Amino acid sequence: MQIRTLILLLTLLAPITLYAGLGLTFDSESKAVKTKPSDLTVAVPYSFTNTSQDTITIARWDSACSCLSARIKDGKMVYKPGEKGEIHIDFELGSFSGTQEKTVLLWTKDDPAETPSSVLSVKITIPKLFEVSPKSLVWKQYSAGEPQTFKIKVHHDKPIKIIGSSGSNNNFPYTIKTIREGWEYELTVSPVDSSSPTLGVIRVDTDAKIKRYQRHQAFVYIQKKKK
Repeated sequence: MQIRTLILLLTLLAPITLYAGLGLTFDSESKAVKTKPSDLTVAVPYSFTNTSQDTITIARWDSACSCLSARIKDGKMVYKPGEKGEIHIDFELGSFSGTQEKTVLLWTKDDPAETPSSVLSVKITIPKLFEVSPKSLVWKQYSAGEPQTFKIKVHHDKPIKIIGSSGSNNNFPYTIKTIREGWEYELTVSPVDSSSPTLGVIRVDTDAKIKRYQRHQAFVYIQKKKK
């Protein structure tokens, strides 16, 4: 009975084991990288091998984020059995900060349109030299609209000063208090009217030398009361 069970189990697992050895096999499909404050882009390499018995052609890639692009080393798209290759995922850092997780889907010529053969993910940590916390302040509809405060801190070896600010919605007047010039501030907001759900954005401009840290946004809104 045990032998029959073992034979049945091996029969069921055989196709799975065979399939696992087919296609492009990556050394790692998930990576984590840290950037420098001054970096504008970061390139993350993924090495692979054609572990199948057939020639494989890379057809296309896709990502939900326009900040990502992909490059195949030497522009080589066709790989014979046993051949190795490398794909680079380029990430435009833009105004991102903190930890960002992104994914790239990769199709070969024989993949179904809805099923990519490989999913490459990357976790990118970008230094927070100028941090606004929390990211948003929320008041409930019909609440008293008590003042709430964003804490602003500089995590750098040099000070970063606030040189200007502006708000998108007059319903959210605000004040900025200097705790330590160039290092620590408080941004306090108190809505005028909380009777209607509404959104506002407060922009803070700084004298940071690195463009990514020159403009920051703090979000404020009145949350609709649940029935």
